[in-house]
Amino acid sequence: MPRELLISFDADQTLFDFQRILDEALITTASFLSHYSDKPITPKRLKKVHKSLVEDADPSNIRYLEIRRASFEQALNPLSNAKDLSEQALEIFKKVRFGDPYFYPHVKETLATLKRNYKTALITNGNSCPKSTGIAHLFDFVVMAEEYPYKKPDPRLFDAMLSMAGMSPDKLIHVGDSLEHDIAGANNIGATSVWFNPLQHNNQSPVLPDHSIACMRELPSLVAGYASR
Repeated sequence: MPRELLISFDADQTLFDFQRILDEALITTASFLSHYSDKPITPKRLKKVHKSLVEDADPSNIRYLEIRRASFEQALNPLSNAKDLSEQALEIFKKVRFGDPYFYPHVKETLATLKRNYKTALITNGNSCPKSTGIAHLFDFVVMAEEYPYKKPDPRLFDAMLSMAGMSPDKLIHVGDSLEHDIAGANNIGATSVWFNPLQHNNQSPVLPDHSIACMRELPSLVAGYASR
């Protein structure tokens, strides 16, 4: 089997619709919290509090679920049992957030096809673990930025993945939805960048991908072109 290429993927908004499942988790959690609060607790308010806490957090040591729990606690203040309720709310949030994801079309079969012929990896700034989404077996390597003091587009995160795989940047094809994090990160280390752009947005940024795809089923033939070189 030709394994001389490493195909890496972002997770959220690349393999599955993270925003959709996050919104559902926040709706469910806000409903629970509202039973205990005299003031309205809405998904919008929870997002605002969470954003503020993330901005204040040490970017080299972000623990997403702890920040999420703290956002629930802050939304409940000044209730005396806000901390206990926030811990219950976090469990409710996690059950939905890490439930069955909304995969984009042709993701699973594309990953399976590529895994048969190439090395594959997941590299994410978020906390969507492939084990919880049922696709861990489709990756040879997994790099979660939460476990490192840096995140994409920092080249050190890509270097960590390349070191695991024993590959050089010229053998890497990275696929992601973020021009800022994925495409710039891949470009900066000399890898091949593929912008996953299902809604076919116009690129208004100075970051230019090597390729753009609107559907994952376009990827195997694109990769095959590099494998034959």
